Amino acid sequence: MSERAPKFTRDLPESRRKQLIEATARSLARHGLDGTTVRVVAAEAGVSPGLVRHHFAGMHDLIAETYRWTGKELEKVLRAALAAAPPTPEGQLHAFIDASFLTPTLDTDLLGVWLTFWSLTRTDPEIHAIHQKVYASYRRRIDELLSALAAEKKLALDTRLATLAFTALLDGLWLEHCLDAATYTAEDAATIAHDWLDSLVAGNFMATPRAAIALNAK
Repeated sequence: MSERAPKFTRDLPESRRKQLIEATARSLARHGLDGTTVRVVAAEAGVSPGLVRHHFAGMHDLIAETYRWTGKELEKVLRAALAAAPPTPEGQLHAFIDASFLTPTLDTDLLGVWLTFWSLTRTDPEIHAIHQKVYASYRRRIDELLSALAAEKKLALDTRLATLAFTALLDGLWLEHCLDAATYTAEDAATIAHDWLDSLVAGNFMATPRAAIALNAK
């Protein structure tokens, strides 16, 4: 006679925490910061509020962990895109652009999540530290690729300024599209960014005399 299957299984703590973090991200996307409470997250995850409190000290702790998790998920997406792209610096940077304007990165539901993180960054030291860590890793990879590109193409490039410009361009295009997709399409955004990179490769990045003078003075 076969043994009867158990009626339920106890989730591993890591699996349960991930479930609650994903539920928090969905709640932030739908309800924003003010509408995301322990009860709302519990309902979204299909668990009791007590279980949320068992795994996290409170909503602040849960939101901080959600920011860390979101940053890691974005890093996974970008890493996969770069792994599938040509191994040259130029090919990797173009892949960076494509990944920025395709699902799952270009998801309007993410807007509410990121707006929450960005707003808390100004007032919450822990969230600010997480923000710095997430974006430092992002910018460091871009800086490495731009430095390699400058060396390969023999470009007189200020990679610090180029990194700032590249990240600001991608972030700005992403944000504006998510705020109002009628403004321009994802394809338009990608085309603008690809054209910027092509212009940089052609040596046309420094557009102002002040920038050129600063670079030549080094």
